[in-house]
Amino acid sequence: MIKSIKSKISLILIVFISLAIVNSFVSVNFFDKLQKSIDSIMDSNYDSVVYAQNMSNSLERQDSLELSFIFENNLEISPEYELNNANFLEWLGKAKNNITEVGEQDAVDLIEKNYTDYMDKVKILISIKKNKGDNQASKYYYSTVFQLFKDVKGNCNTLLDINQKSMINMKEKSKELVNTAKQFTLGIAGAALIIGICIISYLLRKIIHPIEDLAIGINKVSEGNYEYTIPLKSGDEINFIFDCFNNMVEKLKEYDRLNVNKILREKQRTEAIIESIKSPIIVTDDENKIIMLNKSAERVFDVKEKKVINRKFLDMIREEKVFNMIQESRNSTEEYKAFEDIQLGKNEHKDYYRITISPIWFTQNENLGAVTIMQDITKFKELDEMKTDFISNVSHEFRTPLTSICMAVGLLLDRNKDVNDDEIELLTIIKEDSDKLDNLVGELLDLSKMKSGKIEMDIRDIDINEVIFKIKRAFKIQIEEKKVTLNIDTNGVMRKAKGDINKICWVIANLLGNALRYIKTDGTGIIEIKAREVNNTMLVSICDNGEGIAEEYQELIFEKFIQIKDKNGDTTGSSGLGLAICKEIVKAHGEEIWVDSTVGEGSSFYFTLKTGEVL
Repeated sequence: MIKSIKSKISLILIVFISLAIVNSFVSVNFFDKLQKSIDSIMDSNYDSVVYAQNMSNSLERQDSLELSFIFENNLEISPEYELNNANFLEWLGKAKNNITEVGEQDAVDLIEKNYTDYMDKVKILISIKKNKGDNQASKYYYSTVFQLFKDVKGNCNTLLDINQKSMINMKEKSKELVNTAKQFTLGIAGAALIIGICIISYLLRKIIHPIEDLAIGINKVSEGNYEYTIPLKSGDEINFIFDCFNNMVEKLKEYDRLNVNKILREKQRTEAIIESIKSPIIVTDDENKIIMLNKSAERVFDVKEKKVINRKFLDMIREEKVFNMIQESRNSTEEYKAFEDIQLGKNEHKDYYRITISPIWFTQNENLGAVTIMQDITKFKELDEMKTDFISNVSHEFRTPLTSICMAVGLLLDRNKDVNDDEIELLTIIKEDSDKLDNLVGELLDLSKMKSGKIEMDIRDIDINEVIFKIKRAFKIQIEEKKVTLNIDTNGVMRKAKGDINKICWVIANLLGNALRYIKTDGTGIIEIKAREVNNTMLVSICDNGEGIAEEYQELIFEKFIQIKDKNGDTTGSSGLGLAICKEIVKAHGEEIWVDSTVGEGSSFYFTLKTGEVL
């Protein structure tokens, strides 16, 4: 009688390892024979098949080039023709050195003879094209050259058939070898299975019942039943395991008594903190089920905590934007810092909230859920709208007197006989400053209209290549004065983009103007405009090797009146509205704009457009 568990398991392993070794030796023997059969197929026929196919491909390419030569205005056949001729002869030479089957030598000799005749006729075809024209060349091609092409093509197919038939014969022999290997392998495996079942059925009867008792005990304890113990009734080693299990249950029972109250206190403290926060808070688990929300969240979404607990987020709160942010935060491997402003309310009264998501990580790779905080920014939104309306109204009021000033100054400058040089200088300064103010007012009005949605977009299919080269021509003088190299790369663009051509021109021109403003003027400055199709979207980028933008400013620069100082601490003198208008234009197209920059290395501005019809 085998009493030790280790001895029982060792016996099972020894039996199966022995049978596996025997089966492996038999299998390896047959695999070796099969490999030799496959090698024979590869050595004898596969190379010849490849040679025949490659000769056929080269021949077809030559025929295509002949047709192109006949029907185009060229008097010389393409240089690619000689390359394919050389390829054909190379493959023919290899086929001549690899004769392995009956009839293969005759097929190769016939290919060589007909191909030589074919090439002689092609030379005559070229001469006819040069001396007698396209019609005569076409007649000669179809009456003579094409017939020889079909003959050579048929010879290549004959060579291919000879070797393929040989390969099929070798394949049938390999199948017979495989069937023999299957029978031997299955026979040994069947014997191993029968012997193994007999041994295992006996040994497992001695082991399985104690393991079942242990599994039942583990399930009971996992369900919280710390009163359950396993009776000691098996051999010494099993008894030792059961005794350890029973001791563990006793310790878990004591630990549970000590920690339940502490956990309850912590839970009550957490709930009190969440309830005391005025902003709506929603806590979800790793399955996007709601596990906690405060009174503010109940009021905002008109739900009750008791009804939504342990229910799917979207089943109870139909806010897909919030749900998508929760998903994105949980899928992020780094610290999630993004936020998004959303609008709630479908009636006249609308509330705005800034959504911030904090994922809950137990370990680096195990996410337990997320905490969603909704900051009420309705008052800030209303203030921003009031500010926009105020700027719009003030800009309108400025427009009329500014227009009058510009016209008056222009008239005075035109009458330069009645004013001296000092007065002309002052009037010129007034004219320049008035024009700057007029441009600023115009930009403010455009920005206000975009934010209010009053500017209509003339969305149509536009050729991004034409737009970019149009901007390049407009900036030609500034580029030459700055000694900047402007590279344009639109390789791979096969579709048009959907957009308002005037607004998109404005965006690219503004980004290019900004790049020129901060670029080096010592001849090393490089600006590159690229366009690429990415996932049914047109991605446009303007990159430079200028001063770059610090990370803390990369989000701010798209706000109104933000001006970045250069390395000398000076601003560029611009209004700080250009990028804000760019952002609104791109948003009006339903797309995004962003920047990627490193100080001292340069900046890359990107924006996207939807793709349209094929160019």
